Amino acid sequence: MRAAVVIGLVALALAGCGAEEQAAGPPPAPKGDFGPTKPGTGTRARPEAPPLAKPGAAAAAALAAGTVGVVGVEGDVGVRPRALEISADGTLEGLRWESWGDGSAEGRGTLRLRDCDPTCASGNIEAFPAVVSLSAPRLCGRATYFDRARVEVSDAAPPTTYVRAPC
Repeated sequence: MRAAVVIGLVALALAGCGAEEQAAGPPPAPKGDFGPTKPGTGTRARPEAPPLAKPGAAAAAALAAGTVGVVGVEGDVGVRPRALEISADGTLEGLRWESWGDGSAEGRGTLRLRDCDPTCASGNIEAFPAVVSLSAPRLCGRATYFDRARVEVSDAAPPTTYVRAPC
């Protein structure tokens, strides 16, 4: 009798009783846009508009009077701001605006970029003299904001900026 039980258990184990069948082939790809499958190919949609933070009293008054504003990556609203976040790892500081008009603005300051080598947590912050140009004003509700930013640095490649109007 004992031999019959052992043979039965071995037969069940070999038959895979209770084991889930696995589908052949690779698992399905997750949903969403993760960019091109091969570097250097494909296109990306324009980044989402930043979350809009409540502007300070001076910026709110200037926007209400028709002055064009700018929104940093984290949603900070400013008019002639002293600092502007252009990306997750880049901030313009000590900005001095040479011009600020209805169609464009230009300023100079220091670009501080986080060096993510070997990791962003352990990397350094590099500083470069920079020139920022804002353009493409866009009406969002009752206020107008610059929708494009270009940063030029003399000692490095120009960084990608994600400054956008909030609409």
